[in-house]
Amino acid sequence: MRQGPSVGWSSGAVRPTVIQPSAYSNRGGGEAGINCICCTCCSCIHLGVLRSKFGWLKIIQLFLSAICLSLTLNYGLPHSSKIGESFTFFLVTISACIFVVCLLTFCYIISANSFQLIRSSVLEIVFNTLACILYLTSSAYVSWSVQTFLWIPYLTRPYFTVYPAMTAAYALGLVLGVVHGIDAWLSYKQFPGRPC
Repeated sequence: MRQGPSVGWSSGAVRPTVIQPSAYSNRGGGEAGINCICCTCCSCIHLGVLRSKFGWLKIIQLFLSAICLSLTLNYGLPHSSKIGESFTFFLVTISACIFVVCLLTFCYIISANSFQLIRSSVLEIVFNTLACILYLTSSAYVSWSVQTFLWIPYLTRPYFTVYPAMTAAYALGLVLGVVHGIDAWLSYKQFPGRPC
């Protein structure tokens, strides 16, 4: 029986890259733990991630999403039948994006390895691009619905606070779309396998 040529590594062959999480420990994540007066406690927490530009973007996304979600639920939910399906689209967009941002931020805080590995993967690029598109389209749709269906009640009924609250919500949605777009661009610039 004839055997094929044996496969081996010659001196000029390119070896595959093996990612070892220990090689990424504490890179970009800052010091581990919380510094107290005399010692460091909770060494599993890496708060240094939040001091980076990517950490600040996640904090901004969480803060603005929480305000937007609060405005939408407190003011828009009782009038969702007037606003229509744009309200549902907007609410689903906010809920899904804030969930994923919370999950990513939690992973980054509890593991410096996950910060380096996830940021250098395609996940951040795809998620932030999708979040940008969803926020911009759903905010534009809600702005049309609010201007169409809530403008007349705002002019005729005193203390009709739904219109200004929902206007602030879709304006924050547009800002969130831009912030996610910036995060997607920075993730793309950091991605090692980008074509150009």
